[in-house]
Amino acid sequence: MLKDLVNIADKKIYHVSIKNIEIKDNIFITGISEIEGEISFYYDYDNKLKIEIDLLGTMHCPDSFTLEDVEVPFEINDDQFVVTNQFEDGFYLIDCIELEELIKYIVIPEAPISVEKTKKTIYHSEDGCSVFREEEYEKFTKNRIDPRLEKLLEFKEED
Repeated sequence: MLKDLVNIADKKIYHVSIKNIEIKDNIFITGISEIEGEISFYYDYDNKLKIEIDLLGTMHCPDSFTLEDVEVPFEINDDQFVVTNQFEDGFYLIDCIELEELIKYIVIPEAPISVEKTKKTIYHSEDGCSVFREEEYEKFTKNRIDPRLEKLLEFKEED
């Protein structure tokens, strides 16, 4: 891709319309689907290569608790200078990258760290164990006396 961009005269626009990209070996995102938009490259007035990114689609991220896939819509609108050295400030573009790899390279850093399903599953309890929300736990423990100190309630002071 970088070879295609050397000394381009006009804006080079890549139209993006991809149904599905699977992502492996990432704990925050498992795939991307319904990606639409465009990625544009051009030289600015200082003769620096710039990239404009306008993408929208859906990320598939694992739920923080159940690891079930959750669809997270995204929209990326950004423009930066393209750099060829990863230690410079800007969008680091790898030399021989394909369009699908470029999309992954752009979208993966936008993945949320934690995702929860909007419709929660009710989890069962058994053998004295149960799973519930933190708010429920706080209500449960708010007025509860520590069982180790419960015996002190029976203590009555003698005159």
